[in-house]
Amino acid sequence: MNRKRVYEIIDTERDYQENLPATRTDGREHTVGEFLVMGQYYLDQAIAAWTMNAGDEAALEQIRKLAGICVNCMEKHGAKPRSV
Repeated sequence: MNRKRVYEIIDTERDYQENLPATRTDGREHTVGEFLVMGQYYLDQAIAAWTMNAGDEAALEQIRKLAGICVNCMEKHGAKPRSV
């Protein structure tokens, strides 16, 4: 899969996250630390999914969520480009 397609998929996850109902989010801005905790949760879910299921599909579902959380954090708190 090429990078452009990967970013398109992450965008669909971000769209989903932005439209979560009030029952799934408190509607406030999260701290970097809170994003790290959410990221750790979904990383743990990806590890469990990979361990408990044949193939990679279940783990990749969680990795998509994790990527969206990371992007959301950078959207809210910024990110510096990598220096060469």
